[in-house]
Amino acid sequence: MLLFTILFSLLFLTLYPSAWKHGGKGFYWVQLLRWVAGLLYSAWTFYVKLVDQTPEAMLANFAWIVAVSLLIDSLWLASGKWERRIGQLTSVAILLGVAYFLLIYPITIAQDQYEFVDAKVSKEKLEPMNEKHLPVVPREYAEYKIEKVLGKVKNYFFYDLGELAIQKIDNQLYWVAPIEYKGFFKWWQGDTVPGYIRVSAEDQRATAEVVKARMKYVPSAWLGENLYRRVRAQYPDVVLMNASFEPDEKGKPYYAVSYGSYEKYRRVRDVEGVILFDPSNGEMKKYARNKVPAFVDQVIPADVAIERNQWFGKYKHGFLNSLFGKRDVHIPTEWDEGEDEVIAAFDRSMRMHWVTDHTRDEEDAGSMVGYTMMDSRTGKITYYTGVDGLLNGSSAANVVSKTFKEKQWEAPAPILYNVYGENTWVLPVLDGNDVFRKVMLVNARDEKVYAYGDTKREALNKYQYAISTNLENDEATPTNQSEQKKEKGKVIAVYKDRISEENVVVQFLIEGNDKIFTVNSSKFPYAVFLEKGHKVAFSYLETKEKVVAVKTFQNESLDNKGKKKKDE
Repeated sequence: MLLFTILFSLLFLTLYPSAWKHGGKGFYWVQLLRWVAGLLYSAWTFYVKLVDQTPEAMLANFAWIVAVSLLIDSLWLASGKWERRIGQLTSVAILLGVAYFLLIYPITIAQDQYEFVDAKVSKEKLEPMNEKHLPVVPREYAEYKIEKVLGKVKNYFFYDLGELAIQKIDNQLYWVAPIEYKGFFKWWQGDTVPGYIRVSAEDQRATAEVVKARMKYVPSAWLGENLYRRVRAQYPDVVLMNASFEPDEKGKPYYAVSYGSYEKYRRVRDVEGVILFDPSNGEMKKYARNKVPAFVDQVIPADVAIERNQWFGKYKHGFLNSLFGKRDVHIPTEWDEGEDEVIAAFDRSMRMHWVTDHTRDEEDAGSMVGYTMMDSRTGKITYYTGVDGLLNGSSAANVVSKTFKEKQWEAPAPILYNVYGENTWVLPVLDGNDVFRKVMLVNARDEKVYAYGDTKREALNKYQYAISTNLENDEATPTNQSEQKKEKGKVIAVYKDRISEENVVVQFLIEGNDKIFTVNSSKFPYAVFLEKGHKVAFSYLETKEKVVAVKTFQNESLDNKGKKKKDE
């Protein structure tokens, strides 16, 4: 870095040979000042920005310096007509080239950016999720808990929280936040940071805990102890992207620094793998994308996922179409400032994806046209079109606001999952202090079908019942997580709960089956007459849970008076 800093600082000096031949004392003082300015700019470029040491990077960062220097010096220092003219023409040519690559070139490659994404378009439903590992704790509540624990760390005033990220550790989902230095002087006084803090992303009642692991080389450290600076020193010619904090399955902390290269003259980032960095001793190893250790969840950074979603939605028919015709244009749902445009979600195999819904490029669009899932390790994107016309994430969040209007509770950015065969928005509900209050499930087909509870299990049980009894014209294809089954038998126990003047919830058991079956009298009026010993025939959603909701119901002991036809 030092050699590059000295060499490129020389570009700030006058480039006309005649000026050096005839210059006086004042000229040399000016050159000294320009060289100092060059040293400062070069140091900022190589030590602060940490740009990759490639020809393209040098051209992008220093070409304009040469052009401006030639142009200014041609007015005062060039000694002859031809020297002045050549210098001016050269500077104008360079400036025009810079202007082209900054203003015109990005327009010409818009469709190339779309094609680079190479998204797979699918009409299939989203893969069913694993209810056991449903992350109901939002970032805001996790940060609230983690900050409380940070205040108990020894010399806590030295430290601040790094960026929170959701991670899989030992097959459980956690929010993790590395502890960082609070500034230069705190780093100067300190030796190492004490570790990181984690809290369950699945259980809102879990407490945050400090995981002790002394880390010397972190992003907030300075000079030679800065993580990015050490990585750049060892790998000078690769494009460095964001570092993801990645504890392994035993909780040992690592940073996974995504690296790659540029295509289309530094307009398209191609992620080629990660540099796995041990913050305790500064050791690092470079892994190609298909060789990254299994515990690393994030190879593709979130900002790369965001830009690829934008390219895919806007540039199918080029740049001009994205502004005027807008044929086939759709955009990721935009959230309030500070909210993530893509959200980390985990499938049934506990594999991480960057997900977001897409809407029409119109104000106040309330429905989706598609939904993307990007594999955070491979970068492969699947665009699901089967959700076209369904409720988008912003509208689902509005359901929460309306439901809890008096309490003024809100929901952060939700995640779309396949729950019991239904596309469902999962929304944690927070109060004004970012404290968790409820978890809510909103059906994407019908916003009137929703359920909420104090716990994930309570919300899932209520939602299962809601979609069984309130979702009309149900054409959902049962999945291996929610298969519709038929059953008949003799009732051995009955429980009735009047939840309103018009509605009674009836739960019953039958011989040879340990499930608790639930019926709603608003849909099956004769269910209120169900008694122990009656024979019944019914269908229900098999979800491998103890409490299940009945879809169709017939009390055979009442001579078919209790019969309810199967839903269309």
